[in-house]
Amino acid sequence: MNDALTTTPKFRLSLMMLLQYAVWGAWIPIVPRYLGAAPADGGLGFTGAEIGTILGIAGAAGAVAGPFVAGQVADRWFSAERFLCVMFILGGIVKYITASATTVDQWLWLSILYSLLYMPTIAISNSLAFTHLRDPDRQFPPIRLWGTIGWIVVSWAFPMVWLQTNLHFQSMPPFIVGSEYQDVVHRLADSLRFAGILSVGYGVFCLILPHTPPKRSVESIAIVDSFALLRHRGLLVLTIVALPISIVYTIYIIQTAQFLPTLEGIRDSDILPVMSIGQFSEIFVLGSLGLILKRLGFRAVMTIGCFAFALRFAVFALGAPTSLVVASQALHGVCFACFYAAAFIYVDRVAPAHIRHSAQTVFGIILLGIGPALAGQVIGLEMKYARQETTVAECLLTANLVPVNGSADDGAQPLGEVYDGAAADMDAYAAEHPRDKSRAWRGLSGATPVVALNYRRFWLINAAISLASMFGLAIFFRLDPPSEDSPASP
Repeated sequence: MNDALTTTPKFRLSLMMLLQYAVWGAWIPIVPRYLGAAPADGGLGFTGAEIGTILGIAGAAGAVAGPFVAGQVADRWFSAERFLCVMFILGGIVKYITASATTVDQWLWLSILYSLLYMPTIAISNSLAFTHLRDPDRQFPPIRLWGTIGWIVVSWAFPMVWLQTNLHFQSMPPFIVGSEYQDVVHRLADSLRFAGILSVGYGVFCLILPHTPPKRSVESIAIVDSFALLRHRGLLVLTIVALPISIVYTIYIIQTAQFLPTLEGIRDSDILPVMSIGQFSEIFVLGSLGLILKRLGFRAVMTIGCFAFALRFAVFALGAPTSLVVASQALHGVCFACFYAAAFIYVDRVAPAHIRHSAQTVFGIILLGIGPALAGQVIGLEMKYARQETTVAECLLTANLVPVNGSADDGAQPLGEVYDGAAADMDAYAAEHPRDKSRAWRGLSGATPVVALNYRRFWLINAAISLASMFGLAIFFRLDPPSEDSPASP
């Protein structure tokens, strides 16, 4: 047997990564659809701003507190495998309970608590893997790849097993489809219960991970020295650009699950598989990122990443054909690898060794904490700007113009109550078009006045933000000199 396989616990570490990201991918892409869908359809009826606040603040709390918990508490006082065990069992319980929450306040506090439990485990699982690999630079990437595979597996398995019946093959993603259950939106909440059960199982599995004792010599985070790095022009420009990019990235995560079912032929059970196309492309782009950086350099690669954000939002703004929107999900790999991954590599290049971890922490707080926290407010403003009073007939003629309710105020009368018999007309349309239930408003009388969400306007705003970030990076970014002890880099 190969010596590397007999001396390193690669199988257990690979399975660890698969479960680490399967727990996350089982619910995060699809929960905005459940939160935003009308109660009559089985959802909770939260507004875009409320969903943004819940997911943004929760993510920010985890991003800010995670490095402290992982580096200053877990690494000093607990073995890594036992820390992961406790955090995932507790996190699984919280996530399972969250499935029964019905108010914004309940969702906000439970989501913050879960984020505080989950986010530190990302750093700890990475650290555990590095500790038990003889050649981390070579061995870690293929092990981390199993995390992306785990995300893809649950994105396809959950809809097939729980949201559909009578499965069969088709030519377009998600390729394997079936008939949706009538209460499919309500069943989306079960993704939280599924993630909770999976999390508890992962927690138990962590007990058989390689023993990794605490590192009691962990240094304090050099926050002041890390912020001092912003005197470098390149890093300062990158940090400024990263903030709006992180906002639009969070908006993509929040709104895409609600946007996709408004397109012809995409059902609620298709959301996870369609969005997982981004993870497939992520595998390929991340695998070649080192070569791309070497050929093009940081400024060009990160500029391409910003442009990929803008291009994806521009395709979303078109809204048709559906196959083009589905194909645009492949741009996720370019967005993530060419901007997010390249940005963290750049920080590692510029920061001296003694504050490198702290510099990554500070940049991560900005990219994964402050940006998502602001996204809730930004999405609320964008939603307000993108709403307009119109008629059902106009919505039928205009791509990406989707009726939301019968009044300009949030929480106004449901579409099924805009006139006597409206609900019956919508039900009749849904029965006639089982693959298009989310657009049952098409059954309403054409002259009916409604308030619509103009998705073309909404996505173009985010495309403009991405383009502004791209031009700012392209014009003002300059490559900073690498620190004397930085690893070889482009």
